[in-house]
Amino acid sequence: MVIIRISGGIGNQLFQYAFGRALSLRTGSKLKLDTHVYDLNIEPDRSFKLPHFSISGIPDMIATPTDFKELGIPYPAKKDIVSKILRTLKRKLDSRKPLSQRVTILEPGFDFSPEIANLKDGHYFCGVWQSEKYFVDHTDAIRKDFALSAPFSSPAMSMSENIKSAGTGSISIHIRRGDQVQDPWLLKKHGDLGKKYYLAAVEYIAGKVTNPNLFVFSDDITWCKEHMKFDLPTTYVSSPNILDYEELILMSTCAHNIIAKSSFSWWAAWLNRNPEKIVVTPKQRFGDPSVKADDLTPDTWIKI
Repeated sequence: MVIIRISGGIGNQLFQYAFGRALSLRTGSKLKLDTHVYDLNIEPDRSFKLPHFSISGIPDMIATPTDFKELGIPYPAKKDIVSKILRTLKRKLDSRKPLSQRVTILEPGFDFSPEIANLKDGHYFCGVWQSEKYFVDHTDAIRKDFALSAPFSSPAMSMSENIKSAGTGSISIHIRRGDQVQDPWLLKKHGDLGKKYYLAAVEYIAGKVTNPNLFVFSDDITWCKEHMKFDLPTTYVSSPNILDYEELILMSTCAHNIIAKSSFSWWAAWLNRNPEKIVVTPKQRFGDPSVKADDLTPDTWIKI
């Protein structure tokens, strides 16, 4: 058995699940998901999104106190002081052991770790695991799992037809604002991705496709309509009537993708099945250029 800690927004959850799913398929281990972050409302602006995808047996995957006991670590949902002390002590003792003998495995950085990818049974994994190298050997299974579990709503279906009508010229643009521009810590961490990047990305793809049509997705679509205008046919997609996981799949149905510094649009681009797709991604993923994160970007994507 392996337990994967699930946390963050929809994009991070997809990375965490994909990491665990591939590890389970690779080793034959039973996969369990630790969802206590959502059960206890630790991240009040986030919710558990994986049930909206075609992942079979999610209720049986949710890790229980018995599962943690089997691994020999305190149940992380217990917030009393004794449990916190025991978890801290266990983690410190664990960190002194060779990696393969540790129960709790903490993500060491943003780049792919072959040593972690080759671990087998009996671990609790805490991290985001944002490299396709952790699961690219099971691409077909991951893509199948990440189809939606229910049909599009009527507004999403209508937009899907609009995207299809644009054919090979459809280009999704994801503009993330929200906490990434409002939270000073996140703004410093990721850096501001200004209009210059999007204009350059649009120019790059538009120069390579016929009849380019832009489809803009954002958590602040009102701001985009006012500040992000392009000299090409443009549809501003996001609205309260289209759910976030529907937006992700809608982006993936565009022929080409321009992504933000965001795991949400990363997944939209990765799930895009167009063999001729052009994906443009920010060259500098973080505000600090010294942060090493080369493995976050697939080799075929264009960095601008």
